[in-house]
Amino acid sequence: MNLSITVRGLEQVRAKFGKGADSIIKALTRGVAEDIRARIAKYPGPVKYPILWTSNRQRRAYFAKRGGDLPYTRQSDTWSQRLGPSWATENRGVDAVVGTRVTYAPWVQSKEKQQPMHAKTGWITDEEAIQASMGARVPERILEEVLRKW
Repeated sequence: MNLSITVRGLEQVRAKFGKGADSIIKALTRGVAEDIRARIAKYPGPVKYPILWTSNRQRRAYFAKRGGDLPYTRQSDTWSQRLGPSWATENRGVDAVVGTRVTYAPWVQSKEKQQPMHAKTGWITDEEAIQASMGARVPERILEEVLRKW
């Protein structure tokens, strides 16, 4: 699962700094990616009951596969791939990527696929993490900071 945003105004940075612009843009995109990663990687509070199953079929499949009991306690599940700390950032050229290899991440944190039980518990979606970062004007603040250093 990877996230993507577009930062506007990079043409002006390129025009002003020429060949040195790529270093500035990399610092900016990495800073924004790290902010989004920090937001999406936060574990919410405890599981909220009753569990909001999407269907009886989903509930039966959960117990058939896992044989587990409720209540569920985070970090004690042997099936867990540790979603929170799995989020990472990586620069790819002047772009930066936020992603995770956790197989069940889309059902927990993707806007398109998040299951009601995870929304109820308070897991934020990829889109919510991006919107929070943009709403806090993180790209603008990081760009100002980066430009002050150059």
